[in-house]
Amino acid sequence: MLIRFTVENFLSFKERVDFSLIASPDTHFKHHVVKDDNNPEDIGVLRTSVIYGANASGKSNLINAIDFAKRLIIKGVDKNKNILIKKFKLDRSCLDKPSRIEFEFKCQEKQYAYGFVVNEASVYEEWLFEIGIHKEIAIFERQEKNINFNFESDLLKNISEDEKQRLSYEAKSTRNNLLFLTNTIEREIIYFNPISEWFDKSLVVLFPKNKDFPSIHELFASEVGREDIFLNKLSELLNFFDFDIKIGANNIELSKNDIIPDYVKKMIHSDFSHDEENFKLFLPSFNTVIFKKESELFSKELFSWKNDSSGDSVRFEIREESDGTQRIINLIPMLLQLGSGDYTFIIDEIENSLHTLLINKIFDYVLNHDSIKGKTSQLIATTHDVLLLNTNNLFRKDEIWFVEKNKQGASRFYSLANADIEELDLVKGYLKGRFGAIPLFKNTMSENE
Repeated sequence: MLIRFTVENFLSFKERVDFSLIASPDTHFKHHVVKDDNNPEDIGVLRTSVIYGANASGKSNLINAIDFAKRLIIKGVDKNKNILIKKFKLDRSCLDKPSRIEFEFKCQEKQYAYGFVVNEASVYEEWLFEIGIHKEIAIFERQEKNINFNFESDLLKNISEDEKQRLSYEAKSTRNNLLFLTNTIEREIIYFNPISEWFDKSLVVLFPKNKDFPSIHELFASEVGREDIFLNKLSELLNFFDFDIKIGANNIELSKNDIIPDYVKKMIHSDFSHDEENFKLFLPSFNTVIFKKESELFSKELFSWKNDSSGDSVRFEIREESDGTQRIINLIPMLLQLGSGDYTFIIDEIENSLHTLLINKIFDYVLNHDSIKGKTSQLIATTHDVLLLNTNNLFRKDEIWFVEKNKQGASRFYSLANADIEELDLVKGYLKGRFGAIPLFKNTMSENE
């Protein structure tokens, strides 16, 4: 779970700004907070957050900063290549300063702070600490080429002397433009796997046209052989969101599939394993999975069906559904993973192609549905949907954040955590500029409204 994200001198963030999921003392909706009351060091963390702001205020820049850091950690930078850092441009002095990013997060019942200071050519600083309410224990600290380890820390205390020497050697050989954490991935230094895997697998960033996250069709491909359970889950979710459709799957002999061209069929026949009975191949261009059954190749794909006025079932291709229906279907893999626990999903512009009531229903599902309620998963989203500003039935005050730019073009964040809003119409107050973070137009609303 993400506890806090800090960024400085990156895109529209000139000074250091914090986006925090640390729960305030507010007792409203206690089940929105994940905290181990038996652990005095455990930090209470919120399960959801929504971020508001005008266009070009910095909402998407927050998501871009998180995505940049994730990719830098997991993918790294090639030798002799620059780090593609995007500094704050509206103050020339910032162009000569490095950028700073830090994550605080929960991982495998521990809490960590990992961050780095970089410019285009090299890593100036890098650190990893185990943290708590009253605890801050260094695991490693880097100052340019010098990396010092704390072999008394829980993460490293059980390694052998040979492994300590290897760790020191790998630290010294880490390139100037490479994060040490990235080097541990490349060099298969397993002690840091919980940290790198949190960034790689648990932290998921989705943009409106994101293609990196598996689609419902790809997820279905992995479930072939046990698809009945999977299809039942899909139908249950669609029923929760009041969609009057059901999802099914067909089996067609590959040779009889009229959608897949003959040259593709020939390539499939030449590539599939004759000896592997569980052979499966996903074709993203056709949203189809190829599998083997009794030595024959079949294609299987999802379809939707509805009842017509006579009560008869009518089949539709998924691509024939409305944009909103396709959008919620493509968000189902996220909802299923949130239900499995220990995922943090960060979505830019969650309202894309979705009705406001449907967005409300998504957060209601994440916060209150029995399959997810109490899990260590998070859903964080930027939005313009003012109807989500509901602290009576949906969110706590500390789950609602705003971002706006000052006169110098620098973004800043603030939440409703300490605001006195109990007697206030939040939607009306927001649109009138009570909380800032809106476009500045003249005469947008009459004061008498």
